[in-house]
Amino acid sequence: MPGLKYILIVLAVIIIIFVIFYINFKQKQKIKSETIDILNTYGKTIIKDKSLLFEINHNLYEILFYKIAEKHELTINSKLIWEVHTKTGSQLINQKSFLTSDYPKIIILYPIATKIKRFINENEMVFIDFRDSFFDMRLIKLADLKLALSEVEL
Repeated sequence: MPGLKYILIVLAVIIIIFVIFYINFKQKQKIKSETIDILNTYGKTIIKDKSLLFEINHNLYEILFYKIAEKHELTINSKLIWEVHTKTGSQLINQKSFLTSDYPKIIILYPIATKIKRFINENEMVFIDFRDSFFDMRLIKLADLKLALSEVEL
């Protein structure tokens, strides 16, 4: 019967992992739905070829979502290389596949609460917010989305 005990433990772990993924998926869907509702109050959202597009003031933007933990920090090293700093270290992320389309992008960051930094050359760094546009994209924290849409002319 010890084999049955191990089977039950493995089964319990699989169920826990499934529940965690399901809850994470539902949270992500809820955030996307709430964001689309906010966007639709300022413009019009369109789904085209599995991409979420946002039309405002006769301009069309692709909306992308990027999850960064609330206490982690984001540094934009270049258009394609981003760095996420955690308590235990940092991770370089190649965004080539994330940023492939030709549309200008609005990237919704959530639930991050820390300041976002960007290198403007090898030894100069600046803090950025939703007012800053660079590399044909604008990064907006989800918490700042309504303010950004009402304040910034896109």
